[in-house]
Order: sequence, then C-alpha cells, then structure tokens
Amino acid sequence: MWQGFLQSPRLHQPLMIAFKPQFLESANHYADLGEHRQQFAAFLTNAALGLMEGYTLDDFRLSVGEVPHEGLEASAQALYQALEGAADQREDYWRRRAHPFWLKVWPKSREVATPRIARSLARLAIAAGGEFPAALAAVQDWLQPIEYLYEVLHPLHKSGLCLRFPAEALSLLDAVIADQREMPRELGLCLDEIVQAAPSLERDARYLRLREYSRRRGV
Repeated sequence: MWQGFLQSPRLHQPLMIAFKPQFLESANHYADLGEHRQQFAAFLTNAALGLMEGYTLDDFRLSVGEVPHEGLEASAQALYQALEGAADQREDYWRRRAHPFWLKVWPKSREVATPRIARSLARLAIAAGGEFPAALAAVQDWLQPIEYLYEVLHPLHKSGLCLRFPAEALSLLDAVIADQREMPRELGLCLDEIVQAAPSLERDARYLRLREYSRRRGV
C-alpha cells in the first residue's frame, strides 16, 4: 500500500491525520519501501516543511532521524528543491520553513554527512538569496568537497552573491573545493567578483589557494 501511495503522494490534510502513526513509523521500515524509499524520505521532508496540522516538528525529528544515509540525501535534496521552488519568496521561506526544519528536524550528528548531502546544502544556501549568509552559517559544518561542482559554481556565479557577500562566497568555495579533476570556468569568475567586492580578500589564504588551483586548471 505504501509503495502504491508513494508513486504519486500528496499532502492531503485529512489523510495525513488519519495515518499519522503509520506514516511516521514507516521511517523504521525504510528498506522495505523498495524503489520508492527515497520518495518516502522526500515526502517526509515536504510534510515537515508544510507545517502539517496535527504534527509537530518533534514528530518529524524522530522520524527523519530513523532514515539511513540514502534517505537523508533525498531529504536534503527535497529541502533544497522546496526552497528553490519558493522563487521570489525564498528569503521568507528560508526563515519560516527551511531554517526551522534545519534547526529542529535535521539530525545533529555530522557522522551521517555525505558529499551528496553537502552538494544539496551548498545549493540550499545559494538558493536562500538574501539569506545566504544565514543559510551558509547554518549548514557550514556539513559542507565538504563534492563532485559535479558545476551544480554549485554556476548558480553561485549567476546569483550575484559573490558580489553581495564576498566573504561568505569565499567560505563556501573553500569548503566544497579540494582537488577535483574537473573545474568549471565559473570558479575563476567567482574569484574575480569576490576580490572586486572585497579587495582585502586577495590576501586571504583560502583565496590564494583557490586562485592557484584555478590557474593550474586553466580557469
């Protein structure tokens, strides 16, 4: 029944109230959901973000805490997509929905951190727009070098955040870039904007490392 529901789930209030105990308990049977298990983690996240009547953030904290690494990767992606989907209301959505979820629902142990989670959280911080400094501060400790840097560097450059918040942008770049084989040209463009907005950062050790790295990679 759960697999059938998860093929096309939706947040229908009366139904969510009716099966609340079973829904929350399903996190303890994550593997049994088969090919729909990641869909369950994403739906669980969206339900928490939706501030469903009859549920508390503590209910969701306990349930999200039971899903394995793979489920948390799906949850982090759903969190980013929800914020991204808020469009012009992203800053407000971060303050009212995403940040409370992060503080009160997301697991506190960084032992469950993975590069995929880090990628979604980096994109989450960028999607927060004017709340970028606050969002980055919230997720900073979960960031680590990631693959597919284009998915972070392209939206970061396009957003204009390197000019608005150069110190925070540099901190984000330093956290996600190590020694990846492929480096998008946006790294050089982001670094240019960072020192344009804050010339003093040109002497920062993180900037110097990334600039030398970008030169070696020809970007």
